[in-house]
Amino acid sequence: MKKQNTWFAVILIICALLISGCIEQETLTNVMGDPVVKRAEPYISEIIFEDMTLRAQSSSIVSECPSGDKECQINELYRFVIDDFSYYSDPRKEEFIQTPYETLDIHGGDCEDLTILLMSLLENLGIQTYLVLTPDHAYCLACDVDTEHLLEYIGEPILAQYSKDLGQTGNMNVVMENGNLYILEQKQQTFTLQPGYIYYYGGDGSKFNSPIEYMDIQYDVASSNPLNVYVVPSRTDYELMVDRLSYEHYPSCQNLEVIWTSDKCNGLTTHGGVVFENRNKNEAIVDFDIRFYFYYSPDELLEDQQISYYEIDGKNCVVLDATAGKYGYPGYDGNPEGEKIAIDPLTKEYFYLE
Repeated sequence: MKKQNTWFAVILIICALLISGCIEQETLTNVMGDPVVKRAEPYISEIIFEDMTLRAQSSSIVSECPSGDKECQINELYRFVIDDFSYYSDPRKEEFIQTPYETLDIHGGDCEDLTILLMSLLENLGIQTYLVLTPDHAYCLACDVDTEHLLEYIGEPILAQYSKDLGQTGNMNVVMENGNLYILEQKQQTFTLQPGYIYYYGGDGSKFNSPIEYMDIQYDVASSNPLNVYVVPSRTDYELMVDRLSYEHYPSCQNLEVIWTSDKCNGLTTHGGVVFENRNKNEAIVDFDIRFYFYYSPDELLEDQQISYYEIDGKNCVVLDATAGKYGYPGYDGNPEGEKIAIDPLTKEYFYLE
């Protein structure tokens, strides 16, 4: 009787294990059968979460960021994809999904391909992501972000891109210095200045209009005889000097009786210029290099910049659209139409975004 009871107990245990296994399999089947997960799975399956090659590449891209500065890392990885990769449509026959390595090889792909690459780079640095699917677009979210801190990083790359475009299309010499955008006007010349004569180079004294806010002047001058060098707010002041009448200038920027000098005069609110005066009895051979830096205010370029994000599980998750274009930035949201679903690529949990 005991032997029969033992076998019966064993059979019960085996049945319990089989039933447990069937329940787990059924649960997995239900998850995989979910239409949202089923749609996302081909993209999620290509995301690489742990890979030393990708981790090394991500680390190299963010190497200039302060240690542990997640917002800087997100901005650098996003700029890497935006700046270095092109948009390529899928072949006409069917949906073509690339691995991160394939996207790296051809330096391009469609919205899903670029998003898969970006998510892989972020995840390999421990930054949580979500895949976002709309009816005809894909992008991602990066989570646990300080949006105010992130805002500090997004302006300079946009100004740098605008600087490049302005120089190419506007036929201007545009420079970036210390994160500021300037239009540079430069004059180099060697000439003879007769005794008692005055030479002026600069503007008419007009006030600057937006987006130009002010002007900095830097100059280098060498002369065979001592010169007086003045910075004046307008050409009118130069003409008053010629007529030996009262004129305005910037005393802190003047250099008297110099053979050689290098100086600057910053924050001028009018388009003035530089005056060279020869009070000697002999002519002076003057060699000068003058640079006018017109400060280009970023306010109009950046006034519409807002960080778009969603709060998921108490964390701010910032929008990262890898096809936003050269003026895109972390938090830029083109507000694609239709339903937006964010899927955790690891747990397959998903949320409808509003």
